[in-house]
Amino acid sequence: GRLAAAADRLGRDPRADPIPLTGPPEIMEAATAFNVMQERLNRYVEDRTTLIAAVAHDLRTPLMRLALRLEKAPDEIREASEEDIQEMSQRIGAAMAFVRDMTRHVRRQRLDLRSLAESITDDYADRGEQVVLAPGPSLAIDGDAPALKALLVNLVDNAVKYAGHAEVQLYRDRDTVVIEVGDRGPGLSAADASHAFEPFFRAERSRNRDTGGTGLGLASVRAVAHAHGGAASLENRPEGGLIVRVILPA
Repeated sequence: GRLAAAADRLGRDPRADPIPLTGPPEIMEAATAFNVMQERLNRYVEDRTTLIAAVAHDLRTPLMRLALRLEKAPDEIREASEEDIQEMSQRIGAAMAFVRDMTRHVRRQRLDLRSLAESITDDYADRGEQVVLAPGPSLAIDGDAPALKALLVNLVDNAVKYAGHAEVQLYRDRDTVVIEVGDRGPGLSAADASHAFEPFFRAERSRNRDTGGTGLGLASVRAVAHAHGGAASLENRPEGGLIVRVILPA
């Protein structure tokens, strides 16, 4: 019924429209309670993301002071600390960008997902990266172009960073459009795979400054997919490597 459909829609998109208050009194009462619950959930999420943004913003000032004070420190201390400060600054910036993207309202329009993917993969190829998009027909969907571009960039970045290349495939599956980005890198352990979409999680293979990142790339991918009523998942490829799959409504 309407409540089941609304619950499914809420699970995919917390900002989904409330249930219309029509029908028999008992249905209207249940719909009203559901809408109140949805409003409270959204308020809780907004309060939490606002708090994260405020904390990240406030951390920047003492971090800048620390960097200035280290300029007067002996060379060995300054050099050992500069990389840590730079990494902390990058993580704070990434956290603020993630919160901003999470709270931005999705503005959907009809677009060709393949054309968007082609522009991104062409940019990587122009920079000499090994990024390949499998050929195929146009794929029209209703989506937020900047958000979907960020999703694709995060997926390709992830593959290039850990495996040195990315294989992108787009196709239609009944009433959905599927994005798959694969690589032939080290893959993920079962323990890491179960946490890969959590914010700030970094797999064991990424715990160094050269490939570490901020742990927000896949979390952002999942957030964009959910905002479009879709889903994101990943799995190790039988032949080696990892494949990340995003399914979106067509």
